[in-house]
Amino acid sequence: MTQQELAKRTGISLAVLGAVERGNRTVEPDMLSIIAQALEIEVRELTE
Repeated sequence: MTQQELAKRTGISLAVLGAVERGNRTVEPDMLSIIAQALEIEVRELTE
């Protein structure tokens, strides 16, 4: 899935997702949950 597709599914802006991926922004637990849901994975898989 591309960042653009993830942005559409989550309602999180592309800029924010890019910053998170680069490690330039901390991720709040609720944002992790939204991302994990969109990816159909568990939150722990994002934090391992």
